[in-house]
Amino acid sequence: MGLHSSYSLLRGTVAPRALCRYARSLGYTTLALTDCNNLYGLWPFLAACGEEGLRPIIGAELRTEDNHRLFALVKDQTGYRNLCRLLTDRHCQPAFELAHGLNTHHEGLLVLVPDPDLLSHCREIGADAMAALVGRPNQGNSHLRQKARRLGLPAVPVQDCFFLTSGNEALHRLLRAIAANSSLDRLDAGAFDSGAMLPTPKQWQERFQPWPECLLAAEEAAERCTLRSPCRGLVMPPWPGQDAKGELRTRAYRGAEQRYGRPLPAAVVKRLEHELTVIGSMGFASYFLVVHDIVGPVARTCGRGSGAASLVAYCLRITNVCPLRHNLYFERFLNPGRTDAPDIDIDFAWDERDRILATVLERFGCRAALVANHVALQPRAAIRETAKVFGLPEGEISRITKKLPWVWRADVVGTDHWDEISKSPQLRGLDFTGPWPMIFQMAARISGIPRYLSVHPGGVVITPDPICDYVPVQRAAKGVPIIQWEKDGAEEAGLVKIDLLGNRSLGVIRDALAEVRAGGREIDEARWRPEDDAATRRTLTQGKTMGCFYIESPATRLLQQRSRRGDFKHLVIHSSIIRPAANEFIREYLRRLHGGDWQPLHPLVAGVLDETYGIMVYQEDVSRVAVQFGFSHADGDRLRKIMSKKDKKRQLRDYRERFLAAAAERGACAQVAERIWAMMMSFDGYSFCKPHSASYARVSFQAAYLKTHFPAEFMAAVISNQGGFYSTFAYVSEARRLGLTLQPPDVNSSAIRWQGQGRELRVGLMAVSGVSRATLERIFSQRQDHHFTSVFDFLARAVPARDEAEALIHAGALDTLQPRAEGNRGRLIWLLAAWHRGRKTTGTLFPLDPTPPPLPPEEKRQRLRNQYQVLGFLCDCHPITLFAEQRRQYRSLSVHTLLHLPQAAVDRRQRLRCIGWMITGKLVSTRKGEPMEFLSFEDETGLMECTLFARGYAEFCHLLTVGGPFLLSGYLDEDFSVRTFTIERLVPLRLSSSMRTPQTKVVGQGKSGVWGNPGQPELTVDFS
Repeated sequence: MGLHSSYSLLRGTVAPRALCRYARSLGYTTLALTDCNNLYGLWPFLAACGEEGLRPIIGAELRTEDNHRLFALVKDQTGYRNLCRLLTDRHCQPAFELAHGLNTHHEGLLVLVPDPDLLSHCREIGADAMAALVGRPNQGNSHLRQKARRLGLPAVPVQDCFFLTSGNEALHRLLRAIAANSSLDRLDAGAFDSGAMLPTPKQWQERFQPWPECLLAAEEAAERCTLRSPCRGLVMPPWPGQDAKGELRTRAYRGAEQRYGRPLPAAVVKRLEHELTVIGSMGFASYFLVVHDIVGPVARTCGRGSGAASLVAYCLRITNVCPLRHNLYFERFLNPGRTDAPDIDIDFAWDERDRILATVLERFGCRAALVANHVALQPRAAIRETAKVFGLPEGEISRITKKLPWVWRADVVGTDHWDEISKSPQLRGLDFTGPWPMIFQMAARISGIPRYLSVHPGGVVITPDPICDYVPVQRAAKGVPIIQWEKDGAEEAGLVKIDLLGNRSLGVIRDALAEVRAGGREIDEARWRPEDDAATRRTLTQGKTMGCFYIESPATRLLQQRSRRGDFKHLVIHSSIIRPAANEFIREYLRRLHGGDWQPLHPLVAGVLDETYGIMVYQEDVSRVAVQFGFSHADGDRLRKIMSKKDKKRQLRDYRERFLAAAAERGACAQVAERIWAMMMSFDGYSFCKPHSASYARVSFQAAYLKTHFPAEFMAAVISNQGGFYSTFAYVSEARRLGLTLQPPDVNSSAIRWQGQGRELRVGLMAVSGVSRATLERIFSQRQDHHFTSVFDFLARAVPARDEAEALIHAGALDTLQPRAEGNRGRLIWLLAAWHRGRKTTGTLFPLDPTPPPLPPEEKRQRLRNQYQVLGFLCDCHPITLFAEQRRQYRSLSVHTLLHLPQAAVDRRQRLRCIGWMITGKLVSTRKGEPMEFLSFEDETGLMECTLFARGYAEFCHLLTVGGPFLLSGYLDEDFSVRTFTIERLVPLRLSSSMRTPQTKVVGQGKSGVWGNPGQPELTVDFS
């Protein structure tokens, strides 16, 4: 029958696992999945059939734009290949026709056809076809059945199924309305399939009892479809030479001599021989050669992931961390017992990646494509789309959805939780009458349903034959070819992925080094060892690493400060131990690091975890500990991989029982075994292996070295590459803390990108909001001949749009085009208006009288507002310095003073106030599942990390924005000699857009009563 899962995008309502479970409960033993024009859900379907004991039939419904359709079922491997080709043609050919596609791609397929003409065509070309009697026996089906008899072909019953029960039909209609961008009451009747639910086997028999031969034909059809899985083992990228293993050996030894010199150390030779033997026996030589060819021409890369444990990869310069020096575990990447496909991850500078991908796709043609992402409806989007279908106006939808907590789970969006939703602090005061309870209920039911395909960040698959022989291919919105599976599906099929990813920090390092060279200094990168530089280590120990790639987040900077370690070994540990669910182990690690007593959890793990003070830090620690308790290397690695899967509870339960039994056999008591297992479970979710952490640590060290010794060049590169954890505003503040002087943008002096030399940081013209790239390039090009001499000269040659010119004026980029004594930007605005008026009235580029009339003095606060609006920061000062009066009025402390108060203020938890500018926040969940947030605030004196616990978050989260000044009240905490601030209450300080002095109330009502000073007047926020 025509079973459709939720992978029939915005048609099907049920995931493959739920579909198989329900079908099994009805008594089915064989199931065919025929999603519309795709095999997106093939691997989840096959896995679900295995769990439920069902015999799977691989298939798909092919449907054209004009709704001609057929069902193609796979009989054998040839049929699978032809189905992949048919689906590829359906997506990639602009005028695809079913009949034309079947002419060349019907072998090995059983084709079920509901159209009489197409059925005749199938008979003519010799396709194995049957008439598809869709729905119930009726007059139309009777004609098709008779046609099939005349052609000597059987007929089989087919039931379109997009939902399981009649109660789910409303979901199908909702999805069809979302797909059509229509409200429910305007949805065309032909856009959805009424009654398309799954009948029981008994209902099938009763329905087609008048035509018993059709039921027999259906059974026969199922028996002829014998292919259970299309997997054919690992599929390696092709290598044109005859001896891939020999070529790899030659290249590896040549690279080893470049890395280590001649003669090669014995340890290098021993490790190389071991790896080359394993790589050759597993057939991976061609994979290494292809990756080497991709990386070879690129100057700066970062090979990472488990592949960085390979000495062969290091010698080929695919990776850049020595596995011998850092004791990296090769078996995490490749071992003879491993049946799945490992991959090598390569980072390129973010602005070079697209060119690299284009080169690979051009070189391998039809044998290469990118991996897909299956993008699902997230809870917030589900609410918004459902509300649109219910006909609510955009304004009302935004009013509700913008106030929903950012951590909004589907399991709390049903009517059972309606009281919780409507009474939450974020939504207090909103009107929820009308359809909103139903909207939330329906949105919860469609949350998580796949919506469309996007492109994986960098996964590339290269195959020996056309890739559409292995998996259907389609074009992404940006035009690149993508396979229909995500990375997990590609792995299940044996397709070996190469990850070619973009990394902004590589661009930062590249550009900073270029600035250093432009300033007449040089760094010998061949001998560059930042990890041995004492000053760089001090920077890391102090946590002064904003901008330094992976170690710039607040959590990592705090860990650096608390650990008081700046060496490479500990940075590798810190890069991996920062992960969800590991907080208690981080605290224990710090305690042991600073001399606390500890004993191994069990003698068997003593030697395995000594390097990390007895704490599991890296992914491979899970595998290595499991091996110590009797697991094979392959089983230990499978356990590690299962932990990274979304759907793993059942498998983990089996592994837990195995582990506890193995631990008991080796003398570990139940309590100790449970503690070891709990530490393993801290890797549940996102975590790193040691080779990956070491690769990231090396890039982080390079960045920290440049920040330490060349701060202006480094900060210019950070901001120009527009990446990192923080905003430009925050990086500008960091530059000031480094003692750099900020020079405003200038059309005669600034480049498009930011520039740094010595102790000066020049704002790039790219920072000016609203100015197009074409205009920036025209400015830069025009001044190559000679500088702009006046406002009119600039306007005539650069020809910016009027709003672009105004933005440049407010940013200060045209200040040098008027006499210093007349530094009134109002004069520049007048000249701009005069220039445009002259062009309209006289057609000349220069007005006859360019002299402005007397203008009122420019107000400082308006000048600053205008600059902040177009730049997002102020060039001359931190904007929080303009709140000096409020600091005095509320006796708030500066960040520097607050963090250096006497210890008694910490011990007594003294209530303190501070006015800080929020620069970032990270939302997390407590053990109880409640949201809380870690926040970073700063002023002109320093940076302060803050915590807003669950109770405070529930009350104040609706006040938090992406940035701005807040009055904070709370107390200091100290942990391993590092201070943070716990926020009890906060109030945002806002600046009015008018020229009047704005008034902002600071008296707030908290759960513990009124705070602030209600006897004082309203807080005056004055930019004067």
